[in-house]
Amino acid sequence: MGSFFSTFANWLKSNGVQCFKVNFNGGDQFDARHFEYSFDYTGTYADFAQWIEHLILTHEIDAVVCFGDCRKYHQTAKKIAAKNKVKFFVFEEGYIRPNYITFEQDGVNFFSKFLTHFQTTTAKTSRVNEQVETIQSSTSLRIFSVIAYYFFMLIFFWKYRHYKHHRQMSVWTELYYWIWAGIRRLRNSCFESRKFDHFIRHHQKRYFVFALQVHNDFQIRTHSELKCMKKYIQMVIEDFAQHADPYHHLVLKHHPMDRGYRNYAGLIRTLARKHGVEGRIHYFCDIHLPTLLKHALGFVAVNSTTGIQALYHQIPVKVLGSALYNLPKLTNQRPLSKFWRNPGKVDQVYFKKFRERLIDYSQLNGSFYGESPWMGQYSIESSTITQPVKAALEERVNIGS
Repeated sequence: MGSFFSTFANWLKSNGVQCFKVNFNGGDQFDARHFEYSFDYTGTYADFAQWIEHLILTHEIDAVVCFGDCRKYHQTAKKIAAKNKVKFFVFEEGYIRPNYITFEQDGVNFFSKFLTHFQTTTAKTSRVNEQVETIQSSTSLRIFSVIAYYFFMLIFFWKYRHYKHHRQMSVWTELYYWIWAGIRRLRNSCFESRKFDHFIRHHQKRYFVFALQVHNDFQIRTHSELKCMKKYIQMVIEDFAQHADPYHHLVLKHHPMDRGYRNYAGLIRTLARKHGVEGRIHYFCDIHLPTLLKHALGFVAVNSTTGIQALYHQIPVKVLGSALYNLPKLTNQRPLSKFWRNPGKVDQVYFKKFRERLIDYSQLNGSFYGESPWMGQYSIESSTITQPVKAALEERVNIGS
């Protein structure tokens, strides 16, 4: 949602690349208003494969680019692209945050080919030491983009009547949750800070952090075993109660993008009471994450990229799902029950190597709701441009061909 792809298309166009946009709903159509060429797909999902293949072949498309690689339309496009030997690229939120976004060929997260690259190649150059601009991501721009997107999605519903949103929610349902998110954000700003400050003062290096994720995110729906955030909450609290030192505490950090959709306070209280750990289980949402991480004993996540931030702060990490960074030399490979008592230490030399190679391979200095300095810093001919961009645009996809 928003103007990022228009900006990206304009950058490509200025370098000689023709861009086409596919719209699945009125929100997409609104965001495509600055594209020179856009196509509205109004058919059923069953007919989409044939339609997108016809589009690719008719216009001699060299590469397909999308945001996220798990939405069903994107999965179909990926299969059709592979069938016709067309490159497929994915934008996603940055693995390294803030100041970066992700761009990879073939897939992101656990579909990424980065691990193969990391384990089999030797980096000759690195962009990590180049100046990285601090990016201010605009909350107001994000909110405006969301409102505009769903507004036009609603008024053009008649045109795209076969479209099914990947969140499986109506516009009115989304609006309801966004209102609740705003109310809870205001409430948290009044009460959470003081409560969090008190917690940190009394429990430094006496607690573990469990990062909750957006309940219907593909990281949970596709890249995890239990497929349900509630089940992970139940599992982690029960395991903590059974195996952690009685002197230690557990903080469950709610994901801010899930603020309006889910509130686990009641569930967490019930589980704490059931397992006899009342007073040792804490639940926060809108708090300063680096502060929370720096004073923790360890960090638990299903597959959240926040795990990379924890490693950056030298906090041991235990992964419960499928994560790009879940490597023997990076994260704790023992069962969760053992992690509470012996979280281990982070190999900082190995992590530095991992982080630098990850940035070099897949990260672009910018924001989807802020500036994109990388478009100005890199030309297609530049030898320092990130590998996926260079690979995308050097051959038939290259600028100027």
